[in-house]
Amino acid sequence: MAGATYVLDKTYKVTEAAGVGKYRAVVPGTNDGECKLPTAANQISFGITQEAQAKQNENVTVRKYGISRAYAKNAVTKGDYVELGDTAGALRKSDLTTVPGAATLHHVLGIAETSAADGEIFFVFLSPGPVVMPVS
Repeated sequence: MAGATYVLDKTYKVTEAAGVGKYRAVVPGTNDGECKLPTAANQISFGITQEAQAKQNENVTVRKYGISRAYAKNAVTKGDYVELGDTAGALRKSDLTTVPGAATLHHVLGIAETSAADGEIFFVFLSPGPVVMPVS
C-alpha cells in the first residue's frame, strides 16, 4: 500500500509532560499553538501526529488534512468514519447508525482507508467534520 499523502501539516507545541507518540490524535491545548493528548473519547481533534515528541514544550508535526497513519481503538474497517477513541489518541469507528436517546455530536476526524484490529496502525483520510445524530 502506498504511504501517507501530505496535504496540510502544521506544528504545535506539546504540553504533555511525557510528550506524545507518533500517529496519535491530539486535541487543542490551553493556549493558541498548543496540543495535547485527549482527556476522553470523541473530543474535537487537531489531527494526527506525524512524529513522536518526547519533550514537553517542543514542537510536533500534526497532519490536519490528507492521508495519515493512525492507531486503531478496537476494530476499524475500511470505509468507517472514525473519531477519537481513547486518551492515548487512537481512533475508533464512529457509531452513526444507532439512534441515541438524546441528540449526540460525533467529532468525526476522517474515513478509514484500510482495516485494522485493536492497537494496529491503519491509514485514514483526514477530513474532519461534526456529525449530529438526532433523536428518533
